[in-house]
Amino acid sequence: MKFIITITIFFCLSALSRISYSQGIRDSVYHIREVSVRADRIFKKEEAGRKETRVDSLVVMSKINRSISDILAENTTVTIKDYGRGALATASFRGTSPTHTQVSWNGININSPMLGMVDFSLVPVFIVDDMSLQHGAASVSHNSGGLGGHISLNNKVDWNNTVSGRYYQGIGSYKSHDEFGQFNIGNKKVQSKTRLYHSYSKNDYKLINKHQIERDEEGEVYNPEQRNKNGQYSKYGIQQELYYKITPHLYSSVRIWYQDVERNIPEVLSNEAVDTIASRKNEQADNTLKGVVQLSHYHQKLQTKFTSGFDYQQLDYVVKIKNSGSQLNMPVNSGSKMKSWYNKLNMRYAFNPKLSSQLKLDVNYFDITSRDNANQTGYTEQRMEYSLFGAGYVNLTRYLNLSLELRKDFIADVESPLIYNMGISYKPMADNDLVLKANFARNFHSPTLNDLYWQPGGNPDLLPEKGYTGEVGLHYIKRIRKMDMETQLTGYYSDIDNWILWLPSVKGYWEAQNRKKVHAYGLEYNLKLGFVTNKVKYTLQATYGLTKSINVGQRLGSNDASIGSQLPFIPVHSGNMLLAVKYKSAYAHYQYHYYSVRNILSANEQVPENDFPFYRLYAQHLNHVTFGYQIKLGKSTSCGTELKVHNLFNEVYRSAINRIMPRRNYTLMLMFNF
Repeated sequence: MKFIITITIFFCLSALSRISYSQGIRDSVYHIREVSVRADRIFKKEEAGRKETRVDSLVVMSKINRSISDILAENTTVTIKDYGRGALATASFRGTSPTHTQVSWNGININSPMLGMVDFSLVPVFIVDDMSLQHGAASVSHNSGGLGGHISLNNKVDWNNTVSGRYYQGIGSYKSHDEFGQFNIGNKKVQSKTRLYHSYSKNDYKLINKHQIERDEEGEVYNPEQRNKNGQYSKYGIQQELYYKITPHLYSSVRIWYQDVERNIPEVLSNEAVDTIASRKNEQADNTLKGVVQLSHYHQKLQTKFTSGFDYQQLDYVVKIKNSGSQLNMPVNSGSKMKSWYNKLNMRYAFNPKLSSQLKLDVNYFDITSRDNANQTGYTEQRMEYSLFGAGYVNLTRYLNLSLELRKDFIADVESPLIYNMGISYKPMADNDLVLKANFARNFHSPTLNDLYWQPGGNPDLLPEKGYTGEVGLHYIKRIRKMDMETQLTGYYSDIDNWILWLPSVKGYWEAQNRKKVHAYGLEYNLKLGFVTNKVKYTLQATYGLTKSINVGQRLGSNDASIGSQLPFIPVHSGNMLLAVKYKSAYAHYQYHYYSVRNILSANEQVPENDFPFYRLYAQHLNHVTFGYQIKLGKSTSCGTELKVHNLFNEVYRSAINRIMPRRNYTLMLMFNF
């Protein structure tokens, strides 16, 4: 109820006030700078009809020691399904599947070609300079498959840099340690950035296991308190960036990112094995090496960019079981190697200030090897993909922008339709920064390689998932004196057919099938405020999402109760708020994050109150606070300390089955910038 009241207040503020927030507020070490608002920032012909949100640098800095999944969950309308601290975290964009969220790093796609999705817990915030979200139809300009949307992760160059860097070190609850170091050096022609990081946690937090029942000496029944067993993880990596200005109009860059992650999968809460009698360990190792080379040429009318990149992902997973007096057994010993090559030619041509066009050509190659040594199964596949993209953008009048984007993919053994995105932006008043937007798009998502070839259960006869989506919205910004506000309200509707499910088959194993049809619709609201009073700077950012994702397909049997139900793990209501306050060298942040009740099963039948925790996830209200202080040592040198309290009110919550998340915990960071 408090959350609904808070959101209502935000809506009232938007309607009654005439102020707006500049997204240009920037904070490299929490020194927030005011930037003038430009009307053309939200009225570009190339973005006609689109909704694109850029994650503020204040948010990025406040979560520098965390993963991208934390930013998405706590500062956007994207839903994160988290399997535990340091464990798998997948994203659902506008009520769609994790495979319907496409992700790029500096221009190349980093979705797993086998699984079709990204584990966001493996992407540290520290390696990212710029992060933006392309909602719904806006993803068509990047690639196909983003039925929910697209997330762009990029690095930037500062040609004014000579020598700079930063070093952060953190310690936290559950024997957690973090280290981040960055060194930048260069001049007007050459720039280099080197980043190194390491994180470790034993991750042995306490929890109450409601899946097990014990009796005390007096015979009273209780749920035992346990440690999160086998939950430790370790992550280290390096990212190197080189930028070279060959001529004033010709730029080149090389970016390489290597990461090694070793993590154990915690025991499920229902495991009743006695440690002295039997032991079980699930271990997973993720190794990745990514590289991107770009060559960009800028002319008065023609801009050309060539991108070539590779993405090597290796995943090894083993289950080790040892009973008392017996030898170690490994019922699961599997691994996969994914090699991806990406090549893209992107050309933009401006006929005049009111008319421009864009042409893209993509050529991608995938080489996949999957094996399970215990079961002697697996598959090896290679696949070529081609994509041709063309677009036109026109500023028809000073009040009206139009866009048309077309894309055609060519994939072996996959029938891909022509997809498109038509957008319109209308500015009703020349002297008012209010823009009305609408778009309509067709999109599709090809089956993943696991969907097609996994042994057993892959189905080579699968059809692509296809869908239509439309949205309308408004975007308003205004600055009055020392106060800014930016607000967006968007309504969307998607119709997705041939949704791929893994279902039990008559052959005795689970099989990929085209069985579901989904209607996903809802509202997204974004609000940003920034103002200064009595030398105190305030920043407020809030989002709210209403998401209905309903199964409207054919019944799989007479007892199928999933028709008309909300899809599992998709909350109908979600929201978050970040309040940042800064006075001189001191600052404080308050972060609030909310998910409503989520289904665990695909059916939405009434569940008895006593059985509720086993069929649904309770609503979660998470609160985090940060207190920090920066000391300026020189013109560009500073040091500081920061204390973070996570889960301030000790909330007991889950975001996946049998995975209790940690309660109140702490992180202390020391920071040095030069």
